Amino acid sequence: MTHAIPRGRVWKFGDDVCGDDGIIEFAIVAAGFGKEFDEDALRAMCFRSLRPEFPDQVRQGDIVVGGRNFAHHNHVEVSVAIRASGIAVVVVESCDAGFLRRALNNGLPVMVCPGIAAAVADGAVISADPATGIVTLPSGQVLHARPFSERMVQIWQAGGTIPLLEREFAARRAAGQSQGGTA
Repeated sequence: MTHAIPRGRVWKFGDDVCGDDGIIEFAIVAAGFGKEFDEDALRAMCFRSLRPEFPDQVRQGDIVVGGRNFAHHNHVEVSVAIRASGIAVVVVESCDAGFLRRALNNGLPVMVCPGIAAAVADGAVISADPATGIVTLPSGQVLHARPFSERMVQIWQAGGTIPLLEREFAARRAAGQSQGGTA
């Protein structure tokens, strides 16, 4: 499977960035279980308490680099806000497994890459490939994160778990119908 390797400008954040009270302002999120996300509202609040310029200056394909314990205490709206902002990939020193799962379920790849925070400056242009775990810095230096499994790459490339499952079920239905079966 071939894929485009994300390459973009770095937005750098430090250690212990809270998801619900830092990346977004969860107290004012008007969603709820089973409701659609207001992606415009989430995009407008994404990182604004930490970097007020972020919502207006972030560009499609930019990359977030974070320190240790990134996005702790987060709901799913955190990863939706980051993805809706156009961020291609998040590369962090460490984060909890829940953030990794919620982000990937929404099509946002998060890579844990020891040494990234000290190795890259805000505004630098880097590439980060979730499939191989390779992060390439402006100097050409390479850092290594744990690569995604094949299934994780499929979820990322499809834009999330639901889009991937919809595509797979549609393919199965089509295959069953072409063989004269019912799906």
